[in-house]
Amino acid sequence: GADWTGLAGLGCTLLGDFFLAMNHAPRDSWGFVLGVAGFSLTHLWWMVHLWRGGCRPCMPMALALLTAFLPYLNCRVLPNAVPKVGVAIVVYAVLSCFGLAWVVGSGKILWMLAIRALFLSDFFISAGSFTDEPLLGRYVVRVYLVALLSAASAVVFSRPVVPLPYRLQSNRKGALALALILYSLAALAFVLAMAHAPSGHYNPLRQMLSYLGRTEVDGVPYPPCHYLFVLGMAASALSFAIAMPHLAMLAPGSRTQALARYGGAGVAGGLLMIALIPENVDMAWHCHGCDVAALGGALLLFMLRPRCWWEWLLFAEVGVALVAFALCVQLDRADVIPFSPWVPSFQKLLILSFMAWCVVQCMKAWRQGNSAKGE
Repeated sequence: GADWTGLAGLGCTLLGDFFLAMNHAPRDSWGFVLGVAGFSLTHLWWMVHLWRGGCRPCMPMALALLTAFLPYLNCRVLPNAVPKVGVAIVVYAVLSCFGLAWVVGSGKILWMLAIRALFLSDFFISAGSFTDEPLLGRYVVRVYLVALLSAASAVVFSRPVVPLPYRLQSNRKGALALALILYSLAALAFVLAMAHAPSGHYNPLRQMLSYLGRTEVDGVPYPPCHYLFVLGMAASALSFAIAMPHLAMLAPGSRTQALARYGGAGVAGGLLMIALIPENVDMAWHCHGCDVAALGGALLLFMLRPRCWWEWLLFAEVGVALVAFALCVQLDRADVIPFSPWVPSFQKLLILSFMAWCVVQCMKAWRQGNSAKGE
């Protein structure tokens, strides 16, 4: 049942609210640091509460979140924060990532909603207070209230943790269906972003997809295509996070399954880094996000080995697209070929090939779930 550690976490939110909301502490003051410290204690108490209830952290998820959000803080938040506040924010971000990783897959729906909503409200605060992003800060209070109400309900209506193998089997169809829906949402978001580019004539064969995610496109700050691009990337990363525990079960052996989960974490973390750090903000870190996603995808490809000729054909198509894209990038840097249309065209081929491969793997996991249920 519920214990006092969950209530202690709720109490620490009052401490954070006292300094940040009631006293309106300036973001360069010790009051702001104390407010962040209060919410850091909230995550610590809630992790203890979940641990006492039988939950354990999902380390691939923690790795994916840290991979994305620490570079985001380095590029977009810390340059606008004084050192003492920067240290408090980094410590809080690490605890938040582990808190979210702790609750993922626990089977505790209210706790998942609470910690995810708190994580999202904190991201909105960082975007509204430390960057020039004009929209997300408006939704902080609403999302934060969802987090508080969900946490209070979770403390009151606490229930035991369901063993992980049973959860994976019983929730497989729902999780994979949600992942496929998110894939479709991501594809739709990218198409809409292309249609809403300020220039009105985005050419996918001559411009990179990340062009749409810039904070300023053709002189327009934060155009609709920016938000649609970020939405598409976030939906893609979330779909990997949801589907990966089930897709990893397709790999032979426990060690290979663990490597597959970390490969999926690399893809999710890289996609989030691309979304959070646009190329016009910091091109180097944006490219690092592309590298992390590519390495994670390559690891995932090799862990989920093909079993029939048409799977080998799709595997080869993704591999050829990846090699061709990397080769075009290097040839462009050496001034052997022009950037357009070669690099953007092979980028789109790689994206479409990898998405098709992911859909096939989801369908395989779905069929495997049906077979296991029949047995």
